[in-house]
Parts: sequence; structure tokens; C-alpha cells
Amino acid sequence: MLTHFGEISVEINMVYSSLTLLASTAINSFKYKLLTQPKTVCIDEAIAQLESEVAELEKYGQELLAHKQQQQQEMLQETVTQGIEELDILANKINTLASQLEAEMSNFKKIAVKVNRSYQNLQQLSDSQLMEWNESTLRHSRTINIWEVHNIAIPIVMKQGKKFIITTKIVDLFKAEEIDAKTKAKLAQKRRSALEAWLVKQNSFKDNLDCYK
Repeated sequence: MLTHFGEISVEINMVYSSLTLLASTAINSFKYKLLTQPKTVCIDEAIAQLESEVAELEKYGQELLAHKQQQQQEMLQETVTQGIEELDILANKINTLASQLEAEMSNFKKIAVKVNRSYQNLQQLSDSQLMEWNESTLRHSRTINIWEVHNIAIPIVMKQGKKFIITTKIVDLFKAEEIDAKTKAKLAQKRRSALEAWLVKQNSFKDNLDCYK
């Protein structure tokens, strides 16, 4: 596409050169007529004819230049439109890969937690065989994790209007577990409150029965 823009610029320059040459030719022709034609030739008429020819050349040059500029604008617009479409496709591809990567990281975490639990049990079993099992051993023995989690960020592409923004998404592998723990805590609290209310009601009912005795 850039090659086409270069070609258009060359054509515009050629138009200017052609106009300059034509204007120069018209002026030289006018001078020749003044020198060769009889003195009876009206100078005003010759000047008017020359001005008319120059005006026609200018009009033709402006029309040609406007046409070339319109072609250049259309080509630029086509380039931008095609580029945005390609960026949209790539952005969707990147975001799809980011979602897949986040899912795989979640699977990695689940397996790592499971393997880590077995790995720690294996360490404790090995320690119990090599060292005397007493309170000092339990106090100083420290299991080693098979995995660690540091800052996790996945590249994604966001779009605001016509602008594409390449940024990162922070991934919290334990967010679901935290939400699940909070939900379980709320349910436990709700059940505890219901049980306490039921006990209070039962005690109240029992006290009322004792009053009738």
C-alpha cells in the first residue's frame, strides 16, 4: 500500500511539472506571436487569450490534483479499515489464549495443591524414619512446598472506542477458594443462628409447660 502512496506522490509532482511546462510554453507562444505577427494585432486580445489558456491549465491542474488526493484518501481509509479488522482478529485471539491460559493455570493449581499435600506427607514420613519422634522434632521440622505462587498477570487486549490497549489481567488462583470459604462461613453462621433460635424457643416452651404444672 505504501508503494501506491509513493506512486501517487510521483504523479502529483508530474502534474505540477506538466503545468509549469505548459504555462511556460503558453507564455513563449505569446511572446512569439507578438514578435512575428503584424503590429496590428491587439495586445489586449492576446493577453486575454493567454489568461484564458492559463486559467484553463490551472483548472485542469486543480481537478487532477483533487482527483489524486481523493484517491490517496480512499487508499488510506482502506488501509486503516483493513488494519482495524486485523487488529480485532488478533485481539480476540490473544484474549481467547489468555482465557485458556488462565484455565490451565487453575488446573495447574488444583493438581499442585493435591501433589503438594502428598509431598508434605512424604517428607513427614521420611523425617519420622530418620529422626526420633519427639516434641523437639515436631517443633523444628518444617515441610517444604513443591510449588509457590508469586505475582501472576496475563496479557490481554482491551478496546476503548477505536483505540486498542495492551494491558495485563491479574490472576488470583485462590479467589474462588476464598469466596467458597466465605460462603461456607456465612452458611455456618446462619445455621448456628437458626439453632440458637430453636433452642431459645424450646426453652421458652418448656418454661411455659412448667408454669402449668
